[in-house]
Amino acid sequence: MNKSDCIVFDNVSISYGAEQAVRDVSFSVHTGEVFSIVGESGSGKSTLIRAAFGMLKKATISGQILLNGTDITTLSDKDWRQMRGMQVSMIFQNPGAYLNPARTVENHFKDLLRAHDEPYDVNCVLHMLQLVHLTEGNRILQSYPFQLSGGMQQRLAIALSLILKPDIVFADEPTSALDMLVQSSVLDLLKEVTQALGATVILVIHNIKAAACIANRIGVMNKGRLVEMGATEEVMAHPKDDYTRILLDSVMKVV
Repeated sequence: MNKSDCIVFDNVSISYGAEQAVRDVSFSVHTGEVFSIVGESGSGKSTLIRAAFGMLKKATISGQILLNGTDITTLSDKDWRQMRGMQVSMIFQNPGAYLNPARTVENHFKDLLRAHDEPYDVNCVLHMLQLVHLTEGNRILQSYPFQLSGGMQQRLAIALSLILKPDIVFADEPTSALDMLVQSSVLDLLKEVTQALGATVILVIHNIKAAACIANRIGVMNKGRLVEMGATEEVMAHPKDDYTRILLDSVMKVV
């Protein structure tokens, strides 16, 4: 494992019974970069990062996923409870599905910090809300998630994912539930805030053009395999795999 790598996927395969979702995937992500995994639905990209977040209890995983040198596929549930939020965090596709409608925004922060025996500091939370462009922080803290727009909910999700200052933030299609006009601003914000806090981002997204707007490097998955990987500029300008060309053609045709 290179010193500049924060996470390494080493010959990772993932299957559900006889169905193989990920096949012999190997790559590393450098500390502080934005790495994007792109591909169609069913390509295995979300399965891969959910494995790296310890979410696939019913799947069979072979190979290694090394986080700062530790194979996280061998961790216990207790280990994962401590690691999630502190070392790795996840931003999901639809924040409304996992934000508790009966809890205020402030209580979401309190609950998360309490779960990790961390003190609640309202000034730190207000600063985080400011970083994600949620102004009127005191009003936001007293609001309930359903009182926020979709874009504001996703900004809140980013703030929650970063409040414990994890090393890595996984983002699984974080803009697909948002209007087109909001998607770009949320992705820009994700890069801006994570860079300010020194976090590494692994972004899963189907739109390669959107990925190119914020990613340092791009990996392309098709039918469970990593078919191409490289610097964003190289992949976009000189794609080597036919499937990558198809992805590029599909977004270029969209007006």
